[in-house]
Amino acid sequence: MLSPKTIFRSTRPFSLTASIIPILFGTILAIEKTSLSWGMFVATLVGALCMQCGTNLVNDYFDYVKGADQPGSLSPSGVIDRKEMTPRQVYITGLVFFLIATIIGIVLYVQTGPVILYIGIPALLIGYFYTASRFALAYNGLGELASGTTLGVLAIIGAYYVQTATVSGELILVSLPNAFLIMAILHANNLRDIDTDPLIHKITIAGLLGKTGARVEYYVLMFGAYLILALLVIFHALPLWSLLAFLTFPIAYKAVAIATKTWDPAELNKALGLTAMLHLSFGLLLSIGTWIGLYFFS
Repeated sequence: MLSPKTIFRSTRPFSLTASIIPILFGTILAIEKTSLSWGMFVATLVGALCMQCGTNLVNDYFDYVKGADQPGSLSPSGVIDRKEMTPRQVYITGLVFFLIATIIGIVLYVQTGPVILYIGIPALLIGYFYTASRFALAYNGLGELASGTTLGVLAIIGAYYVQTATVSGELILVSLPNAFLIMAILHANNLRDIDTDPLIHKITIAGLLGKTGARVEYYVLMFGAYLILALLVIFHALPLWSLLAFLTFPIAYKAVAIATKTWDPAELNKALGLTAMLHLSFGLLLSIGTWIGLYFFS
């Protein structure tokens, strides 16, 4: 019998802010159009978390099967290596999380409308086939785009939609800073593994670009999030208070400085951790600033 503590560890809890931030931000954007429904917010958040937990577990299973996660590697996988869970238990637990997310998605569909299906079904397929099958997205250069699309954009649109029952093209634009930083997390991971991924026939954008090009892409993703945010404020897509997120720039600078000076996997793992921290802190301050601007000054 698996303990709740073991299941919790298997979900990579430190990574789950990648789901929390876009749901929080999308919900805050909605307060300009409607009053907040806490029940819908909680349901959307739990559904997104279950979707990411399912994705993490299924990905760990297929990475293990394909030999991507070896004992002692710097990958986030751990419960299989420590023999806390068998590969089959990891896989089945992931499917259970997907099932819970699907049930919540159906409830949200009944309460709101079909747009939830257009968001939830692609997210479910992307989550499963991120590492599943020989056409796995993460193994064929599409990992960053897949994550940027789901956690970066669709999660924000979904959180907004369940509150307002509307969507708009502007939501894609205001989602871009979050999407850039989500992709930066995946890209930092691929920078760290740029020498070992080819050994398991894993194709990534970092590998395709080569070391110099991969570094340039990392700079674009990290600093591009700030540039896009500034443009969104200049063109009044977001309130001036959203610029609070610029307070996180030292974290971005430190991560980029590490990635610029070394190819040592252990050091690049620090840059990966900083990139994840940046996404969390940037997203929190962006959400707080946007809330202040919309709630108090709109």
